Amino acid sequence: MPSAAPACPNPYFPLEDGLKLTYRAGSSELLISTREVTSTAEGQKGLLAVDLKGRSGQTEAFCTSEGVRTGLGGLEGTLLSASGMQVEVVAAEGVAVPAPANMVPGSSWRNSLSVKMQPPAGSKMPAGMVFASTFDKEATVVGEEDVTVGAGTFKALKVKNLTTARASRQGAQGRTIESYIWFVPGVGIVKVATGGNTDLELLKVERPVTAKTEPAPVVKKKKGAKL
Repeated sequence: MPSAAPACPNPYFPLEDGLKLTYRAGSSELLISTREVTSTAEGQKGLLAVDLKGRSGQTEAFCTSEGVRTGLGGLEGTLLSASGMQVEVVAAEGVAVPAPANMVPGSSWRNSLSVKMQPPAGSKMPAGMVFASTFDKEATVVGEEDVTVGAGTFKALKVKNLTTARASRQGAQGRTIESYIWFVPGVGIVKVATGGNTDLELLKVERPVTAKTEPAPVVKKKKGAKL
């Protein structure tokens, strides 16, 4: 029997040093970049940076046999940080993206994120105001389909998400939102849509240019010279 594919690097959330993904997020451009990627005993680790509207957020990302997780609780927490909010992760469980062996139609996974957020400096909101929220997400792989975005047409894995957001209080009522994410092997997320509206669309993929080997110089033999 063929051996199972390695868990890292995870093709659906590649930690590739120098990878830059540019998205359209509403009327703005969002840049997600990966850098300082190194190997670990568990797999890989690196820094995931997000730039949006002149603001930036950064978190550590880890790839293990269980999947990919980040210090800010997945892409959601990282985007909150890039929005300018001061984000403190109270608790995070589960992985952002499971191991490749679990990214098959019908499989599902859960994760949760509890955060405390404060408005950025200069905000019109009262100083010291703190928002506490918990996000519980259940993801299910729907299947493969072709998806067209600004960066081109890809064969992607479509994942359905049910995310419940609620105040971090016991018994608090929550609101559940259905969304879809399209993942492409070797690239990661190419599209996110909620209620028929595209929230995130991949525009460009940039990878570091590897140094090309220079051709050896051609030495012309002098007339009459012997080999």
